[in-house]
Amino acid sequence: TKLILLDSLLQEMFTNRINGVLQSFSRTFTSGVTLQEKYWRLPQIGARTAWPNYKEQYVHRRHRNNIYVHTYGVQKESEMRCVDNSALGRQAMSLGRPPRVIQVYSHKHKKRSHGSFGKLGDRVLLAVMGQKKKGIIVGLRAKQLPGVPRYDTNNVVLIEENGNPSGNRINAPLPNIIRP
Repeated sequence: TKLILLDSLLQEMFTNRINGVLQSFSRTFTSGVTLQEKYWRLPQIGARTAWPNYKEQYVHRRHRNNIYVHTYGVQKESEMRCVDNSALGRQAMSLGRPPRVIQVYSHKHKKRSHGSFGKLGDRVLLAVMGQKKKGIIVGLRAKQLPGVPRYDTNNVVLIEENGNPSGNRINAPLPNIIRP
């Protein structure tokens, strides 16, 4: 009788072990039958966790270099700060009437309802002390591409109709991206 008991115990242990292996095998490759195994997930993620069912991946900074950031610029009615020493610009800034953008001479976004955005180096038409003057954008407050400096104010340099600057000195640092 002892042999029969031992034999039946071994058979029961063996069948339990095989059933356990089959159950764990069916859990890893689930058919979506039970409620806990409705979604596919990584093995290290628990069955009760619904989200996230992925691992955070580390992306090296050099792989992020090719992601270009969309940057906004100035548009119509944007206030600018005149950073050259032209008489008209100095007078406007000292009286607290900074130049405002009337028109942006840029082909980018020109078909949009709000007109076009002016970026670094773009020519703009400005209203300065009741006069129309042209200028070049030399600094922006908006978010910029990597390596391009961001300023506290939107800076502009006044130019004549022929393209020469109105003043002979610029009182703000210029980014290398617009230097000739």
